[in-house]
Amino acid sequence: MAQFNFVLPFLPTKPVGGVKNLFQFANRLAAKGYHITIFCSVQRPFKKSKTPLWFRLLLNRLSLHRVNWFDLHPGIKLKIVPALKDQYIPDAQATLSTWWQMAYALADLTQSKGIKINLIQDYELWTGQQEAVHGSYKLPIQHVVIARYLEKLVFEHSGRQPILINTPIDTKKFILSTPVEERNAATVMMMYSEEPRKGSVYGLEALQQLKQKIPALRVTLFSVYARPAHIPTWIDYVQRPDNLVSLYNQHAVFISPSLGEGWALPPAEAMACGCALVCTDIGGHQDYAIHMQTAWLVEPQNPDMMANAIEKLINNQILKNTLATTGHQFIKSFDWDEAVNKLESVLLGRALD
Repeated sequence: MAQFNFVLPFLPTKPVGGVKNLFQFANRLAAKGYHITIFCSVQRPFKKSKTPLWFRLLLNRLSLHRVNWFDLHPGIKLKIVPALKDQYIPDAQATLSTWWQMAYALADLTQSKGIKINLIQDYELWTGQQEAVHGSYKLPIQHVVIARYLEKLVFEHSGRQPILINTPIDTKKFILSTPVEERNAATVMMMYSEEPRKGSVYGLEALQQLKQKIPALRVTLFSVYARPAHIPTWIDYVQRPDNLVSLYNQHAVFISPSLGEGWALPPAEAMACGCALVCTDIGGHQDYAIHMQTAWLVEPQNPDMMANAIEKLINNQILKNTLATTGHQFIKSFDWDEAVNKLESVLLGRALD
């Protein structure tokens, strides 16, 4: 079977949505018999470091065991390399990288590294450098995007049509086990993040407003971060939950106050588990969150609007149950088998239907 190289721009020692997505693809391709090596690059273009390369390389290799939050297929190799350069990357049928900076290094590889694929999982402007980000879309490599708004962005800035492969949901894992009509309507769940872009501050403000109106409100936050001191004591908080599916099924409403996403996973997982979704009207939600059909969309940075939407769902069980049921059915269309088959075709250089 063919050899595929996957390249990450760092060593992922904690859960990251884009890395999780790449790992899922790698696992499923390995299960089909392909030889997969995942390379974690210490250096990347456009990023300078005062720390010597040899020291960063050593730290990464000593930290390799910390990538224990995801069960990689036993046939997959995980390696640290100084950079995405020919001397460190073996010949292959295809080499796939993610993160815009790596796209520039990918484009410089020789043809022996196979088909060059850039997996675009977000509008990656967090470090600025907008011109360079847009320039990466014009590189002579195959671009794959995970959301419709990214598809539009890449085309607008390059004139080239990328391949759309939506991030799927594992509906064999994320299942509805508690009927939506049997759930306590006043139960709300949210992922908490310390990244400002995730909008947690606005979600918390909405929940605190709601608690004043509905004293019986029960809220659960989950996060990779330890519980911050500012979280009110009436809110339950779970760090790195090992029962996430169960938690989703214990709640009636899931909220996502994010200001920007590539393709937000937790809201989609919650939908698969039967939660009614209230989320911001951003590109990273819009592939599966259709206003008043599969979700209730609100303006970003508007906690009043979010609190009002949650309150309406709590007080209108018919609407809540309808959104939850319709969302649950709709999210099933984001199928892993279909997505893997599409990526497999891209990696092998086959035309997509």
